[in-house]
Amino acid sequence: MKLARFSVNGWESYGQVEGDRVQVIQGDIFGEHRLTDASYPLERVRLLPPTRANTFWAIGLNYAAHVAHQEHALDAERIRRDSSAFRPWQKGTNCIIGHNDYIVLPPEADYVHYEGELVIVIGKPARRVTPEDAPNFILGYTCANDVSGEGAWSKDLSNWRRKSSDTFGPVGPWIETDVDPHNLEIITRLNGREHDRGSTSGMTYNCYAIVSGISQFATLRPGDLVLTGAPGSVEQLHPGDVVEIEIPGIGTLRNPVRGE
Repeated sequence: MKLARFSVNGWESYGQVEGDRVQVIQGDIFGEHRLTDASYPLERVRLLPPTRANTFWAIGLNYAAHVAHQEHALDAERIRRDSSAFRPWQKGTNCIIGHNDYIVLPPEADYVHYEGELVIVIGKPARRVTPEDAPNFILGYTCANDVSGEGAWSKDLSNWRRKSSDTFGPVGPWIETDVDPHNLEIITRLNGREHDRGSTSGMTYNCYAIVSGISQFATLRPGDLVLTGAPGSVEQLHPGDVVEIEIPGIGTLRNPVRGE
């Protein structure tokens, strides 16, 4: 089932995507809800970020191939240190944007790149859950682009602007509730050309371990989002670019890029 959050004619709702239409859902997708008879063509609606997340978590350097690329491209000593343990962190919810929204490059940033990733969407409050129980607390999965500022910003002591500048968190286009998260391809295209392809089977910490690990110390709430890491190489973004993150079985997240 594909669950989309959308707006049309100034009105916002959740809906179930079937083919080229979205059928309106009445109620709370994290609780009681039902399908209505109302529907809209997808081309007529604006797809919004799939949830109103309270927290936006991330697991960095979760694929060996990405670690190797970053060691070569950036500070190898820092990358080796940061990839040596389970290190969740938070990306600001202020940066979340939806499908077809613009990624805006700040003039102060000298290097900004994409990172195509699978995202976990939390469905129920999760506190101290085991990896075995974690699937019961996950509503589904979606695509994301963990837009990141490196270059001069790589020397920042925190991720506050590197990872959380406005528009640095595209998520969408919708939530897929019925998919094996550990057997998916993540394909990143820049201006129509494929630049990276990887498989979620290569995660160091899989989705259930990630949810369990975070929940030992922080309660995950319905609608919270968890980035699971980029599988491979990255490329710099420039004004005029269009970046697409496709995960077959889920969908394609598309975002154009412009300067501020």
